[in-house]
Amino acid sequence: MQEAHLPGEEDEHARRPFRLVAALLLLCGFALRFYFLQAHGFLAGDSILYQDIAQNWLHAHIYGLSTDFAPRPTLIRLPGYPVILAACAWVFDRYLQADLATLRSFLPVLWLQILADLATCCLVAAIARRTLGRRAALAALAMACLCPFTANYTAVPLTETFTLFFLSLSFWSLQRWLHQRATKFIALLALSLACSILLRPDQGLLAAAILPVIFFAHASRHTLQSRLKPLLLCILLAALPFVPWTIRNYRTFHVIQPLSPKLAIDPGETAPVGFQHWFRTWAIDFSATQDAYWKYPEETVLIDDLPTRAFDSAAQRAQTAALLNETATTHKLNPKVEAAFAALASQRCAAHPIACYLILPAARLTNMLLHPRTEMLPIAERWWQYRLHPKQTIFAWLYAALNLAYFAAAIAGWRKTSSASNLLALSMLAYILLRCALLLTLDNAEQRYTLEFFPLLIFFASSLYTRAVRTS
Repeated sequence: MQEAHLPGEEDEHARRPFRLVAALLLLCGFALRFYFLQAHGFLAGDSILYQDIAQNWLHAHIYGLSTDFAPRPTLIRLPGYPVILAACAWVFDRYLQADLATLRSFLPVLWLQILADLATCCLVAAIARRTLGRRAALAALAMACLCPFTANYTAVPLTETFTLFFLSLSFWSLQRWLHQRATKFIALLALSLACSILLRPDQGLLAAAILPVIFFAHASRHTLQSRLKPLLLCILLAALPFVPWTIRNYRTFHVIQPLSPKLAIDPGETAPVGFQHWFRTWAIDFSATQDAYWKYPEETVLIDDLPTRAFDSAAQRAQTAALLNETATTHKLNPKVEAAFAALASQRCAAHPIACYLILPAARLTNMLLHPRTEMLPIAERWWQYRLHPKQTIFAWLYAALNLAYFAAAIAGWRKTSSASNLLALSMLAYILLRCALLLTLDNAEQRYTLEFFPLLIFFASSLYTRAVRTS
């Protein structure tokens, strides 16, 4: 006769293989991130900028950028990532001081990013488990741990890894609040929203996607007052960290700036607006961002690096070359050149309004979604030129196929996740759509701007690995 098990014992037997597989997946995820750290650690321009702000804040007590004489205050970056860097520098001060502006000086924060990204994997799996069951949770954990795109960014000192963590924590907190309606989850949600926005101001879209869910959840069961209370509490707690930042900016710069400015310039500085308007009339892919957008005006932009769609005629090409050459003589903004670029942009938009206002923005968004995510790897920026580097081209196409597979699996799994946890899934979809709408307005196509989609894509895709759908 078969021996019977108590319900608690049976659950424990079922948990053991789940925990073992989960532990193995996390170990594989750690190995992948350790590989990226060892083989493809990378310092971006923003990495040095963030470190400069953190060091000045820590040692000169000025939230600012270094100059030849003394640090000058700045507001071009929110304090989220500089706080993390300053904390690591304070704890590991002796270890870091001799090697500033090197990858070694960022090792503490890079190890912290590895841990944060593995925590993100666990949060996505936890959301899937509560909504879709254990099989979906293991599938989500596998897709998250083995995702090379998010893992790659743990080896780069940028805001992306921590942004993904707080994004996932926000949706986990929302799911728990929808299930229990406990105030502690509203407080945790507010904290994660605030931290996410302090890292990247565009994460205000995350709040825009989540806050309506708090108000409309179980509307038929609760009074207006009981629905407003958690909403207002979340807004108040999330807004609190921005009060001292806004006061500081007003006292220092005499401007009301609760976030960082869109053009990433301090008050009194001038942005290359004319050039950027002209850039929007032809730019589509990441190579354009590297060849022109990031270089102008501090570096020389070569006319031969621009595609033929950047010019309507030979005369326009000659005019553009003259403007770029004039800028290259000083590598500083020239008001006359800027006015000429603005006039050129207006001329091109008048000649091709549909392309400028519809086709090109859509093409840039598509590029950000589907471009091979090799920007942090030693892959040629013109990866499609097979004749010049066949192995890199093949690798880039494989990366593009894997990226597309994540999106395809998420689309296929959307129906199950939306029926299992309607409000949560709708909130995730709203965030994706809001972010896509924002990306349509950007000049520069950078695939890292769509990296925030991956925790949500993985959650949607995980529903393909469950037979029954449970309500949360």
